[in-house]
Amino acid sequence: MITSKVLNKGNCDGESKAFFVKMVGDYYRYIAENAKADLLEQIKKKALNAYEEANKIVLPPCNPIKLGLALNFSVFHYEVMKNHKVACELADRALQEALDKIDELEEDDFRDAKSIIELLKENLTLWKEEEDGDNQIDDL
Repeated sequence: MITSKVLNKGNCDGESKAFFVKMVGDYYRYIAENAKADLLEQIKKKALNAYEEANKIVLPPCNPIKLGLALNFSVFHYEVMKNHKVACELADRALQEALDKIDELEEDDFRDAKSIIELLKENLTLWKEEEDGDNQIDDL
């Protein structure tokens, strides 16, 4: 993958690598929102590969890069891949891991993490409400 080639040339720390590869995934996700047919499938694979690569990089649970990755990767699964279960699992896992460690943060780090945690919570609430609404329609 091109991201690996670029990152291996320099001395990037884990956070910088995760941020860069997450941005590659975001880029492909944005393209996927308008792509059609064969191009859509190619772009989805590239986005998935980038997000998975970034997700393998170990960062603390409350790290804003890690939380932003979880947020964007879950949105990718929900909106592009149409895999609502995986989206909810990914967002919920990141949220729980962050909430378990949130009390250990300094105030500045807390503020950085808090806004992304709130977005994860909002998405999960919205997605679960949509799922419940879909289930009610199916029951009719």
